[in-house]
Amino acid sequence: MERAWTILVLALTLTAAAVPAGARERVVHLKVGPFRIEARRDREVCQAVRIPHARGLDVVAYETRSRTARDVGTHHFVAYAYQGRDSAAFPSKLVDDPGCNGFGPADFFKSRVFLAGSGGEYVHGRWAITSGGVPPALVQPLPNSADAPDEAVIVLNSHYFNNSRKAARGLVKLTLRLAPADPSKRALRMLTAADASRYIMVPPGDTRTVSATWQADGAPDEVTEGGFNPAGDVCVLYLTGHMHKRGTLFALDYEEDGKDPHPLLRATDYVHPGVVYYGRGFLLRAYTAANGHPRFRYSCTHANGSAYEPVKMGCEAQAAVVPGISWVAGEALGLSPLETHARPCGLDGVNCVGYGTGRCVEANLVFGPLSDDDMCILPGALFDPLPGVPPEQACDPYS
Repeated sequence: MERAWTILVLALTLTAAAVPAGARERVVHLKVGPFRIEARRDREVCQAVRIPHARGLDVVAYETRSRTARDVGTHHFVAYAYQGRDSAAFPSKLVDDPGCNGFGPADFFKSRVFLAGSGGEYVHGRWAITSGGVPPALVQPLPNSADAPDEAVIVLNSHYFNNSRKAARGLVKLTLRLAPADPSKRALRMLTAADASRYIMVPPGDTRTVSATWQADGAPDEVTEGGFNPAGDVCVLYLTGHMHKRGTLFALDYEEDGKDPHPLLRATDYVHPGVVYYGRGFLLRAYTAANGHPRFRYSCTHANGSAYEPVKMGCEAQAAVVPGISWVAGEALGLSPLETHARPCGLDGVNCVGYGTGRCVEANLVFGPLSDDDMCILPGALFDPLPGVPPEQACDPYS
């Protein structure tokens, strides 16, 4: 799969550009929307915006505000910067595209850098608000594209769900506080491990668990910018989990060969999955036999019409065949993981009219981009260890 999908939020290690003499602190306000969301539907959109005179800057802090209503909310919002070679290929208009997988230039997926993200962590009135920043010894660089080195191209990715019976509107406002780049600091890069999602396959009335590991083994990884896991020791700042509404348990453990697993996180609320935060950083050693093959194991349990969770519904494509196949099964058929989930029925089954048998039926729960599908993802933040210092000091994000 040439351009695999992911929610979630990655960044490359960057070489800091020379700071222009005129670089200074500034605050930038961006927005996506308002855009229409039909009744009982999700909508995920992407929009590219440009910040002029943005060379040699870091993102010091950010705040996102997503407008919500009683039955209308934000699944996620992510802002990426583009550091590729073809920024002219971005469309100027709002585009519907799950995960921005097919948005803009061909190299966008591997040339995007995470800047800001939100799942609506704090609600104030009609706004779901998320604020973020970085520890003092780390930075989040604002990259520039090779064909437009004096401006920053920002891609805004917003995913809303509308559970009401009326059309609604989505609107996200993003504030970025920028400062001159500091090349003496280490750059954050974002981790998104999604291998477990490939195997989600829960028939109606069943409960099942999927599991995978993530390690610094240098292995190819299609959902990682640059296409590879870290090939050696790496510092971990935090880890968390990501599931959708039928996820009943997210489990995270640290493992080494010959030792009992060390439990790190058990989360039963998919909206508030909890965070494993390493205030002084955690040094994850390279995945070698000498190091005991250190790894993080993440697992997700999903219920489809069981354990008090609602059953997944979808349009029946073929009579007597339950709709929805797993990511890995679809891959064998040459299908994108964005195409393997059951077609959503929509309000009163409107989306099933003229499709397959026309019936809205119980469906398999599999990986998919909609809030009514599911996922099993391990997001986190990484940075390089300091060379030539004791291991207990190599990952301190404050020095």
